[in-house]
Amino acid sequence: MLNVKLPLDRVGTPDDRASVALFPASPRAAYATGHSVLVDGGPSLLSVH
Repeated sequence: MLNVKLPLDRVGTPDDRASVALFPASPRAAYATGHSVLVDGGPSLLSVH
């Protein structure tokens, strides 16, 4: 495994990923028209593009 400091300070669980995957099918997503959602615990916030 890579030695990366995660901003959320933990490795994601299957439940973390599942809740994001199920969101588009939920009533809470009724107004969403499209998104790409990155579920990585935050390292992408630290990278410079």
